[in-house]
Amino acid sequence: MDALPVIPGNNAPTATADALPTLCYEVVRHRGHWRVLHLGKRSSAHASQEAAIESAMKTAMKQEAAGRTVTVKLLRTDGQVFDLKLDRK
Repeated sequence: MDALPVIPGNNAPTATADALPTLCYEVVRHRGHWRVLHLGKRSSAHASQEAAIESAMKTAMKQEAAGRTVTVKLLRTDGQVFDLKLDRK
C-alpha cells in the first residue's frame, strides 16, 4: 500500500479529534460509606456525604483549571441524581 499524499495546509487537527472526554466524578454511597467514583474506581471512605462532595469538587476544580471539562454528580440512596455546580470563587 502506498502512503496517502500530504496536502499542504490541510493537516490541521480537528477539534473533535483532539477533544478530551469529560471527566465525571460521582459521589456515591458504597458499603455504608460515601465515596467518590471516578473512572470506575472508588475513593476511600469519607466521614460524610458533605465531605465526599467537597473532595469531588476540589479534584474537579483542579482538573478544570488544567483545561479539562468536568462534571460532579451526587447519586443519592433514594435514586435521585443531582448535577452539582463547581464553586468558582
